[in-house]
Amino acid sequence: MRPDRMTYALRNFVEEKLGAKYVERTRLDLVKAFEESSPATPIFFILSPGVDALKDLEILGKRLGFTIDSGKFHNVSLGQGQETVAEVALEKASKGGHWVILQNVHLVAKWLGTLEKLLERFSQGSHRDYRVFMSAESAPTPDEHIIPQGLLENSIKITNEPPTGMLANLHAALYNFDQDTLEICSKEQEFKSIFFSLCYFHACVAGRLRFGPQGWSRSYPFNPGDLTICASVLYNYLEANSKVPWEDLRYLFGEIMYGGHITDDWDRKLCRVYLEEFVNPSLIEDELMLAPGFAAPPYLDYAGYHQYIEEMLPPESPALYGLHPNAEIEFRQ
Repeated sequence: MRPDRMTYALRNFVEEKLGAKYVERTRLDLVKAFEESSPATPIFFILSPGVDALKDLEILGKRLGFTIDSGKFHNVSLGQGQETVAEVALEKASKGGHWVILQNVHLVAKWLGTLEKLLERFSQGSHRDYRVFMSAESAPTPDEHIIPQGLLENSIKITNEPPTGMLANLHAALYNFDQDTLEICSKEQEFKSIFFSLCYFHACVAGRLRFGPQGWSRSYPFNPGDLTICASVLYNYLEANSKVPWEDLRYLFGEIMYGGHITDDWDRKLCRVYLEEFVNPSLIEDELMLAPGFAAPPYLDYAGYHQYIEEMLPPESPALYGLHPNAEIEFRQ
């Protein structure tokens, strides 16, 4: 018997009997959920580790003209003493047709009954553009559920679990960008090369978390925001320098952005080694192997990168993360 292979066997069984669509991770369609919402129907995010609901909403809000800078999107992180702030934001938004996100509502269990009444009251006669979004961590057991049933029943519930496996992680990394991102830099060749390698780096460091102590000494909150900031840094530095500042980029990515989460010295060294392998002149001057059997792609468009991943990425294995093949044994048991 191989209990460490049970997950793979079940995945193959489901794919064979029901079809590939039941095992493939699809991108969160927040637009569709938003279209189904209304002033009286909030959207409720059930949080998973490494998932940032605010970032997804900010992207959608920017497209529709609801941003924090414009004052039409109110962000309230709930905790001690923030209930009054949330109530003021809800009232203002209901009158002005704004958006409100109440983050971590599970932290104010005693106030949730009041929140349910406030949502009902402010939805009556409100501006048609008024929307409420909430987020909360899922309860470990049914006995620990604290979110009122009525609040959940009246909301559109969304859960966006973090991707599992290199294929899903790499697709998810690219989903944070679009074709415009690839065309923004005047040094298109250099930008595309480093950009894809940066996405692979992100998929590696995030994917290693599932291997426990074999991956990282501690669990770090790497998130898509780290990747998007690094992409912006990459663009700015390429535009400002005649040659690619490889060392500067590695320092900023590894010591400031991702390294800002890392507290263990050995983990910091590991992050540095990753970047030395993935962010170097071989990306442009030669064929760089990101993993055994997986070379850095040629210069493609956005859809082309997704297609390249589907067609060229080797089967899931610890080697894709730079780990020994036995690294998954303890994780799978």
